[in-house]
Amino acid sequence: MKLGDVLKKERDRKKIPFDDMASKLGLPPEEYKEMEDGSSEAEKWGPLLAKIAIKLETPTSRLLADSGKSADCKAGQAGELIRKHRERRSKIEQADEQLRLGQINQTLHDDLVRKHRESAKTVDELAEYIEVSKDEYEQIEAGQSGIEKYGPLLLHYAEVIEQPVFNLFYPCGLPLEKLDDYP
Repeated sequence: MKLGDVLKKERDRKKIPFDDMASKLGLPPEEYKEMEDGSSEAEKWGPLLAKIAIKLETPTSRLLADSGKSADCKAGQAGELIRKHRERRSKIEQADEQLRLGQINQTLHDDLVRKHRESAKTVDELAEYIEVSKDEYEQIEAGQSGIEKYGPLLLHYAEVIEQPVFNLFYPCGLPLEKLDDYP
């Protein structure tokens, strides 16, 4: 199943005419048609964004705007937020340094490490997890990827249909590639 199939099905479910949805998203009908046909770059960038959200244990919308709202998305912001959330997940090194410097005690250190061990991420780990090269992942964090265009657009789409944006990539809790259809 493609993301475009989900977009069309959800638009139809909400009984939103094609031209109205294109207009709500601020897209020419031809460009929106590419999205619903599954021939746009949204097919690549939407699922990658969802994988990043999973790995960082962060709501997808919060990787696009601090508020989680499409109206607050800004050009280049997604990459910055992704980097910020990745770094937040890498607090173990900071806890080790604080312990070494005597700024925290062993009990607090152990609590911090336990809390962050499973979620600590490096650029290499994220690139491998989402199955892109390290260079391509670095472009994502630099705000130079298709996530900057398609992330906010898909978030806005999700707001129009009143669904979490993550549900576009994991309908019924399963990734698109594992579905033939969904109810």
